[in-house]
Amino acid sequence: MKYILALTLFSILFSGCNTPNSGKGSNTDTLHIYPTVSYLDIKLDSNGQLPSNPYILEFVNGNKRIVFCGVNHLTDDTDTGNPMFKKIEDKFFAYKPDIAVNEGGDISKKTYASKKDALLKDGEIGLTKILSDSLKIATVNGDPSTQYEFSELLKTYSKGELLAYIVTERLMWGLKGQQITDSLQIEKKYESFIQHYITGEGGVELTKNEQTFGFYKTNYEKLLNRPFDIAELEPTNPFEPKSKFQKIGRTSKEIRDQFLIQTIDKLLDAYDKVFVVFGGWHLLTCKPGLEEVIQRKR
Repeated sequence: MKYILALTLFSILFSGCNTPNSGKGSNTDTLHIYPTVSYLDIKLDSNGQLPSNPYILEFVNGNKRIVFCGVNHLTDDTDTGNPMFKKIEDKFFAYKPDIAVNEGGDISKKTYASKKDALLKDGEIGLTKILSDSLKIATVNGDPSTQYEFSELLKTYSKGELLAYIVTERLMWGLKGQQITDSLQIEKKYESFIQHYITGEGGVELTKNEQTFGFYKTNYEKLLNRPFDIAELEPTNPFEPKSKFQKIGRTSKEIRDQFLIQTIDKLLDAYDKVFVVFGGWHLLTCKPGLEEVIQRKR
């Protein structure tokens, strides 16, 4: 199971996630909504990219410090020589953090044969673990439990809509990055993903029909009004205001943003220097919340 902090977000008011709370509130207040920037308002370049990759911001208040490396996730998993990795590594060793926050699940017990092995298997997530091990510091998952996230999404969206987005974002784009195009191989990976991630880790109850690859494709095509083709996947960016597909993504990211800021907030109670490696969009939208928590008296 993923690392879960004792505090749990209960009712996240999605429409309110983009409005600063009038008071800072206590960092033990489970109903506190941290201020964020709407995904429809964050500033990217003309190609929809970050100002740099990684885009690094520091938040400082006395001895308390957050370094956040926001990344553009690579679509080619073999690109282990990408300059992004060297920049993250250089910043990590210059900063010498007390603890690291990673995206994508609990990696605290993962081991890798080498840095190249870590990059091939898990990209910047694997790199964060290798670097943290070198300083003998812990890694903490900055994402909420999958079951919590999915249960929140299913309050608003159908199972078919959830699968259309989540499978595309968390499986299909990865398969494309691994250059897997064979339909039988894709379907086999899909079946495993449904069993272990969606129903297993995520706790979503699905009928036999709802578990099929055909069910996913039907709902993908219904949302996007075009055939499923792994070579031409719908981008899972949250910036299209009229598309329900991207709206699902925004809702998911709002849930994750609130949990990420809360995680960092709690870690600052125990540690002075927190190092975060996460998707860069999260940095842009979470910036007001991070500015709030770094200023909190502890």
